[in-house]
Amino acid sequence: MKKNLFLVLTLFVTINLFAQTTKKKTVKTAKKTTAKKTKSIAAIPLTDMYIINAKGETHLEPLNKGDKLVYAITANGNTYDFIVTLNGYSYENGIDFNYEMTNANQTAGHVIISSTAKSDAKKYVNYFRGGELNLTDASSVWMSYENFMDMPNNKTQMAFDEEPAETFYKPKNNDATPAIIFKGKKAKIEAFTINNGEDGKGDKTLTIQNTSANPLIIKMDIGFTVELKEIR
Repeated sequence: MKKNLFLVLTLFVTINLFAQTTKKKTVKTAKKTTAKKTKSIAAIPLTDMYIINAKGETHLEPLNKGDKLVYAITANGNTYDFIVTLNGYSYENGIDFNYEMTNANQTAGHVIISSTAKSDAKKYVNYFRGGELNLTDASSVWMSYENFMDMPNNKTQMAFDEEPAETFYKPKNNDATPAIIFKGKKAKIEAFTINNGEDGKGDKTLTIQNTSANPLIIKMDIGFTVELKEIR
């Protein structure tokens, strides 16, 4: 009987140890799975605006997924809005946005600017005809990192749509503080201007937010005018 009791006790201890080991393994695996899920959900990097407050101080204001950049377009005597809805913005994945226009055609579409184009492009698309557009060698709405990083040399090469490339220069008095409505409040943006004339008197002018992290085109006058008036 003692022998049988010893066998029962041994079996009970063995079952207990096995259950505890299995439980520990299960908890460890569950933690791993949860960590992976949290990481993928949180991985939506976007960007910032450099806003100047009433005291003249610059501070960062985040742009979030779903924010709308509202531009006024004046072309051929017509004025209408070009509205960009931000889906994503990162070095790894490039830029993703939807757009809609309040023109007669109610043009709307979706644009992806690849990470390579965001980084290296010197070509720009400014005409949208609706539908899907996947840009792999051209940018739009944002100046590329390559063009922005030419600015210490005060000049860079840019080509718009089907036109040949031109040299754009950063004139001596290049600081700009364009006014917009930022999420319901009046604000100014820290920016600079470039022009296709070395003396600053050429027929094309661009105003760019002054940060390589988010070189958003604030205003563009290249035969027609596109100007950011609101972020909401």
